[in-house]
Amino acid sequence: MKELARREGPFGTVRIVERRQDGARLYCIDDGVQTLARPDGTSLFGYVHAIKLLVGDAPNVLMLGGGGGSLATMLARRNRDVTVVDIDPAAESLARRYFGLDPRVAWITGDGLAYLEACTRRFEAVVIDTCDAHGLVPTFMTQDNLLTAMKVLTPTGSLILNLAGDGNRPDVAWQLACAMVASGQSAALFRSDLGEEGNELLHVRSRGPTALIEIGDLYERPLEARLYLMSLRAFVPRSTAPAAVAPRLSQ
Repeated sequence: MKELARREGPFGTVRIVERRQDGARLYCIDDGVQTLARPDGTSLFGYVHAIKLLVGDAPNVLMLGGGGGSLATMLARRNRDVTVVDIDPAAESLARRYFGLDPRVAWITGDGLAYLEACTRRFEAVVIDTCDAHGLVPTFMTQDNLLTAMKVLTPTGSLILNLAGDGNRPDVAWQLACAMVASGQSAALFRSDLGEEGNELLHVRSRGPTALIEIGDLYERPLEARLYLMSLRAFVPRSTAPAAVAPRLSQ
């Protein structure tokens, strides 16, 4: 690994490092990796590709938490209108300099929850990926704040939450999924059985299905992402136990 940059951020030491064998770059906070992307900006994380699939055809997307901006770049290249809100004042410059952030991405430096509370715009998709070295920041582990995020969605929009974690809060993801269903929303929790990524994804909508995901041709995805995607399952809250739903794969 070759270190390209180092600085102190609001959640710990930020390092940008490059893999010598393939040039892939990592955005790290302390021991946690926030972004892993090819030199062309394509993410090598399976969960990022899964979020992109859950966003679907949404024409405008709000992202809370930017990191290296690989998801924002991948969406912008598909002509999505992408707005990123990140609390770290240096995050945008790092994303643009070291990860080739697409110039069409609008980047706002500020607090994500404060932005939601003041927002008058409506989005077809809101992605919450506000993580520190230990996983999702506590701000977005509450039903009330997720419902605040739902208020900036269009009636058919989607909320997608990356529940990255260090394994010390095993029930939080399921509790959040059940809480959102109890509030009258449709929700599904996506988990992967294979690979090294522990990211769980919560998909919430007021209208429309949440447990469907079209993976497409796995061989079009980066090798590193395939294990995560091929073993992805959606768990839907019920009155007793979760029901697992397999994703659809193209032949």
